[in-house]
Amino acid sequence: MIVIGVAGGIASGKSTAARVFERLGARVLDADAIGHDLLRTEGMRDDIRSAFGEDVLTAEGDVDRRALGRLVFGDEQARQRLNRLVRPAIRAEIRHRIAGIRSEGYDGVVVVDAPLLVDTGPTDLADRVILVTAPASTRKERILLRGLTGPEAEARIAAQEPDAKQARWADFILENDGTRDELIEKAEALWKRLVS
Repeated sequence: MIVIGVAGGIASGKSTAARVFERLGARVLDADAIGHDLLRTEGMRDDIRSAFGEDVLTAEGDVDRRALGRLVFGDEQARQRLNRLVRPAIRAEIRHRIAGIRSEGYDGVVVVDAPLLVDTGPTDLADRVILVTAPASTRKERILLRGLTGPEAEARIAAQEPDAKQARWADFILENDGTRDELIEKAEALWKRLVS
């Protein structure tokens, strides 16, 4: 079994690349989805409440991800506090799921779709890392289509490490500087290199 990390900034196209790999036979672990699941657990909700107060909770007591995002992407210390709470739990869950897949005797490719996989240095979660890059202006346009405001989009992009820094830890770079179909073609070509 080989574990391939697919990293990249928000709206870079990493999830599109991961879906291509899934269509071609990989099993995909989505770190964002895992993080969202963790935010729904009672323990994590309590930790978030303790760290950030009631303003980041809905009337039902769930974590309001949009309110939390507005807070942490406008405040570096708050973002670091959130990362200290959430990242270790996400990494532990990814490790747990990889171990479970391995124990099944699976002998294929597992893809870890994780935006912040190599933002602080090399990762021990993957055997190989693909960094998906896209121009900041393109990423901003895509974020706006998700319903965020211009300042919210800019804050999210600014909060992440630049592609050039993350590229130091990547084995492959997928440049998403064209159309979606072009990214799909590039991902398919890279898949052939990875599995041959």
